[in-house]
Amino acid sequence: MQALAEVKRVLRPGGRLLFVEHGLSPEPKVQAWQHRLTPIWKRIGGGCHLNRKIDDLVRPANFCLVELQTTYLPGPRPMSA
Repeated sequence: MQALAEVKRVLRPGGRLLFVEHGLSPEPKVQAWQHRLTPIWKRIGGGCHLNRKIDDLVRPANFCLVELQTTYLPGPRPMSA
């Protein structure tokens, strides 16, 4: 949240933020695995969370969310959403 607030502060007026991040899957079964794995994943992944809901991070930082796309990258779904 602090990082996004800082981006908002330094972004020029009319500037755009293109944000690419993995996060919470739209599929309930994959979400369940993400919630189970996140405590372990944070330890081995340098604090990385598999289950963050990206739009819930971006909106409170006062960004206007114009478009949100979700997809899977190659690999296990809990880690590639």
